[in-house]
Amino acid sequence: MKKRRLQIFLGLMLGAALLWWLFRETEWSKVFAAFLDCDWRWLIAAEFFIFLTFFARVQRWSYIVRAVKPVSWRALFSATQIGFLANFTLPGRVGEFIRAVVLARLAALPISQGLAFVALDRVTDLFGLIAMMLVAAAAFQPAGDIVLPAELNAPVIPADAIRTTTVLTLVAMLAIILAFVLLYLNQRLALRLNDAIVGSVSRKLAARTHQMLEHFADGMHVFRSWSDMGLSIFFSLLTWLIGAGHFTCVLFAFGMAPPWYAPFVVMALLAIAISLPSTPGFVGLYQLGIIGAVLLTMPQADLDVAKAAAILAHLINLLTVVVVGLFCLYREGFHLGELRGKGSGES
Repeated sequence: MKKRRLQIFLGLMLGAALLWWLFRETEWSKVFAAFLDCDWRWLIAAEFFIFLTFFARVQRWSYIVRAVKPVSWRALFSATQIGFLANFTLPGRVGEFIRAVVLARLAALPISQGLAFVALDRVTDLFGLIAMMLVAAAAFQPAGDIVLPAELNAPVIPADAIRTTTVLTLVAMLAIILAFVLLYLNQRLALRLNDAIVGSVSRKLAARTHQMLEHFADGMHVFRSWSDMGLSIFFSLLTWLIGAGHFTCVLFAFGMAPPWYAPFVVMALLAIAISLPSTPGFVGLYQLGIIGAVLLTMPQADLDVAKAAAILAHLINLLTVVVVGLFCLYREGFHLGELRGKGSGES
């Protein structure tokens, strides 16, 4: 209980600090004017793309789960959306554990198998993320150092820093993919490497990751069906492409003329930002990713308009996730607090 309270407190402090830094010199009259002037037709299109990503993610996951047991699309959708709801509203990134718990209950599966399915879904998601980051890195090539607006009091960003960060992130994601491939091809070797590498830091952590890897290995039957894996990866790519469409609509709604690669840079920075220690609802981190990407790709953009776009983009995503997640909770007869306790206990 104390650990959870500390997580909540630290998350609130981080979110508050980020919001203060981003908005401390904001001309709110310009922000409100940008809200009033935005094109609602583009916002409706942006909302449509959000729902498309929901369906694409569930379809991607379905090709993984069906390799072991036929599961209804409704169960997969409810598990996914309730997990999203938990990630947006609870500290500690428990949404993926809760997704596994919900699927296990709805489909009569062991929770360990549900965790394996979730892990594999995250692996296929990495293929889409890597492709998106490669596009962003290849297209966005700043000619010189990047100077952010003076009111942010941010340091100058060296041109090479963006490319270096992108390359390091891609290497890390590829390493994760290779680790799962090794786990499938040679489970014993993968576990021995885990015990040696992680054990050199903490034996307790090595024991925990050893157990988790064993659980994940139980659900890796999908690798026996290359067609299902191919379809899952295809829908991963489609999901990220739909996400690019969503952010394109948001930028157009606020009268911006983004280069074609700007939405990919937005998603790349968002992926990095929300991977940091989580704030409740990703408040602060979400705005940081969008504002940063707009300033990097469109230096001529008005900072206050960029802030308005970031606020509204986060709001429509948050509200959609919460409304759909609560509907799924109600429909399935679950309580988020109960699921959180179960998920934490099994993690």
